Amino acid sequence: MNEPGIPVPLYVSTSAPLPQGALTFGQILDRVYRLMRAHCKLFCGIASVPAAAVFLFTAALVSFEVKIFGALMAGNPISLPAFPMYFIVIFLIGEPLLLLVCALYLPAAIHAAVQADRGVTVTFRQAYRAAWSRFGRYLWLMILWTLYLAVPIVVLAASIAIPTALMHLSAGTAPGSGFPFILIPLIVLMYLCVIAYAILISLRFALAYPASMEEDLTARAALRRSAQLTRGSKGRIFLVILVVYAAVYAVQLACMLVLGVLASLVALGAMLAHVAVGSPAFFTLVGLGVLGYVLTIVVTVLLAYSALTTALAVLYHDQRLRKESASPAPAP
Repeated sequence: MNEPGIPVPLYVSTSAPLPQGALTFGQILDRVYRLMRAHCKLFCGIASVPAAAVFLFTAALVSFEVKIFGALMAGNPISLPAFPMYFIVIFLIGEPLLLLVCALYLPAAIHAAVQADRGVTVTFRQAYRAAWSRFGRYLWLMILWTLYLAVPIVVLAASIAIPTALMHLSAGTAPGSGFPFILIPLIVLMYLCVIAYAILISLRFALAYPASMEEDLTARAALRRSAQLTRGSKGRIFLVILVVYAAVYAVQLACMLVLGVLASLVALGAMLAHVAVGSPAFFTLVGLGVLGYVLTIVVTVLLAYSALTTALAVLYHDQRLRKESASPAPAP
């Protein structure tokens, strides 16, 4: 136990002593790597919940596509509406469920990563229990974050689309009343502005979940706290997240390359064995290929979610050190 007067350490190293004061860019990346290596099983286990949801959602969509592909390969003509009812039902049910799962996963993953960065290892059950205890707050935080991101974009798009549609309707079928090509540069500019705005908002509120979890803040207070912590540091936070995502993306490309080579070898073997299109062996091989692809997506989702939440936890503690001018005490 800490004696009276001795501050509780903000960082407790799980692998190597941490430097005094704020971390440099390289030290942040090294800290993320060390935490991922030391707690990979826990982080990936927590991320398996949204990964399983993504797996089921993707498998439901891909299964329908495989069925259509098999019918076409067998020579059976089919006609589909522009939006098959199957896809409509899947999206109406799947998208809200994915939102709820994400709203539960993010605080659980952040809690585990923040505690690991402090030197405390929590269990899978403890992480999700902490997320469930304030689930309404964290769901509202996600909704507010989405509104901050989406509402200005929708307003900007409507400010261009509505006048353009009115001009087109008023012109009717008169000569030269086609699409006003002069709007193309404006649309491109709007697209670039939307990307820039989305990045800035994401960086501004990047530390909202760690702040809400660690400081027991409401959704609005957590957004204000994140804006305070990220002020003047958005460029460095962006570079850290970019490097972490690039590393995960490189792993994904490597997995896809290995999967492509294996699929090519299996396809070559099937051709040499004279596997007929539409035969049970053909559908078995196609099903195995789809399963391998979906599993690869799941693995990369696990790594991406775990790495990004770990980076946010490290950045949160580092920004607190920078903003509050508090140096971490040495590890006991």
